Order: sequence, then structure tokens, then C-alpha cells
Amino acid sequence: MTDYLKQYKRGQGTGNNRGKGAPQPGEIWWVLNLDGIKDRPVLVLDHSGNMVTIRKCTSQTSTVRHRDLIEDYMEAGLDKETYADPEVRSIPRDRLARKLGRLSEYDLEKFGISKD
Repeated sequence: MTDYLKQYKRGQGTGNNRGKGAPQPGEIWWVLNLDGIKDRPVLVLDHSGNMVTIRKCTSQTSTVRHRDLIEDYMEAGLDKETYADPEVRSIPRDRLARKLGRLSEYDLEKFGISKD
């Protein structure tokens, strides 16, 4: 299991990325208290105004629902093999704590995200 808490704490000394530009499609961001359960990384699909469209990331495989593997997880700023849940949802931008990384060219194409 990925220790996302250590991953988040490791980046705290570099400052908070809030207000340093809008999150871009294909970026992986750390989200605070998603679903009122725990902090976790998310894949940004789009942003509009104060809302960000995301897919939740997890290190857990599933036999019940299909999850898309982020092939180049280290390039995306993740410590371990990570999957994106299929559910697309929107959250307020102020829930984003900091940017972890960006998907590789391969993963951008795999997820159908423009390389802008």
C-alpha cells in the first residue's frame, strides 16, 4: 500500500501550490479529506472557475470495478503503482493541497488527455 501521508508530508517543506496557477489536465494533485474519509491523490481532467474535474487515485486493485493503471507512476509524482477510479467527479479547487506531478506522454494518451 502506498504511504500517501508520507508522500504528502515530504512535499510540505516545498510550500503549498495553491494559487500558483490553475491545475492542468493530466496533473496529479494531493486532495485534502476527499469524501470526508482521507487525503489522497487525484488525476485532474479539467478545471472551470472554482471547480476541478478529477478521478480519484488508489493503490488498490479491484476485481469488482475496472480501474485504469497509471503506467509511469513515478513520473506522475507517485511512490507506487497507482490506479485511477473510473468515476469522474467535480470538487472545489480549494480542496487541492499541492501538485505531485504530471502524467507521462504515454499515460496522457492512454487517458485521452490533450498534451497542451
